[in-house]
Amino acid sequence: MNRNICRKTILKTASISILAVLFYTVCDDNGVKVVTPEVTTFEDVRDGKIYKKVQIGDQIWMAENLNYAADGSVCNNNTYWNNPAFMCEIYGRLYDWYTAMGDEPSSSAIPSGVEGVCPVGWHLPSDAEWKKLIDYIGLHPGTKLKSREWHDALAPGGTPTADGTDKYRFSALPGGAGQHHDGKTDFIHLGDNGYWWSSTEQESNENAAYVREIMGTESGVMRGHMDKHEYFLSVRCVHD
Repeated sequence: MNRNICRKTILKTASISILAVLFYTVCDDNGVKVVTPEVTTFEDVRDGKIYKKVQIGDQIWMAENLNYAADGSVCNNNTYWNNPAFMCEIYGRLYDWYTAMGDEPSSSAIPSGVEGVCPVGWHLPSDAEWKKLIDYIGLHPGTKLKSREWHDALAPGGTPTADGTDKYRFSALPGGAGQHHDGKTDFIHLGDNGYWWSSTEQESNENAAYVREIMGTESGVMRGHMDKHEYFLSVRCVHD
């Protein structure tokens, strides 16, 4: 069933008694009815922080970036804001790959089995788990995963970007990245792009790991790889 047929079917069978439901039930691009997921919360017992979580398909993802102050993690120290703690409250902390992994070995499994820096009962998603999420969402996954406030979170000096629909309540934000070079860490792409680690090393380069990137100007989710030592990226965890 394509999207137009699905929409027509819903409208044809709608009545006054179910109109309210239609605000929450839509048709995905592959014609499958999608109910807007319910966002709930959980506590990270390590520091008492409360995080949002959401079920997408048969996966349960954190609905915001991790903000656990592990040794080696950093806040995006944007010089305009000059308030790293404030940046962490919005975007979460940034982690190099080894910190994100907790020095555990690379994994491409589903589930990855790598707790790493994640809370107890959660794990760092493998490249395959990211692919499973994106395949489930279908067309324009970046748009559907981006927060409706993506543009509102734009840092001064960034590139104007489009808000997302946040269809699956993933609420991705453009937290940018840290890049360690010549003994210092520079912060890049804040307000423009978001980057997230996977637990999977690149097959042809043991110094790089697979990442996912959402660009403010694009509707997709890019799969790439970045140096495990040089870059600091955001972390989203998946429930075991």
